[in-house]
Amino acid sequence: MIEMNDDLKRQIPEPVLLKMEKMDEWTQETFVAEFKKKKKSPLVAFILLLLLPPFHYFYFGKVWLNLLLWLTLCVGIGFIWWFVDLFRVFGMVREYNRTVAINTLRDIQILN
Repeated sequence: MIEMNDDLKRQIPEPVLLKMEKMDEWTQETFVAEFKKKKKSPLVAFILLLLLPPFHYFYFGKVWLNLLLWLTLCVGIGFIWWFVDLFRVFGMVREYNRTVAINTLRDIQILN
């Protein structure tokens, strides 16, 4: 298994790590490079949430949720949604990165 820092290992789900152990070194390096390119940062997501409230959904590629949050902010109830997202944003990043890891693994397995 190639060397990865602990922070990166924590972002990759355990089943993906187990599959990676069975891969050759080149495939592992390819996976890690792709994952690093596609993963999202919790800090960037949190800053977007604080400074430009709906734009954290653009960061995750959820355009429709972004538009819906804009509409609810206009009528005043979106601030409740925004407040709840303050507590959800780190979990949203974790789930996004988990999905990226699984999809990247699937794509690499298809190509090999």
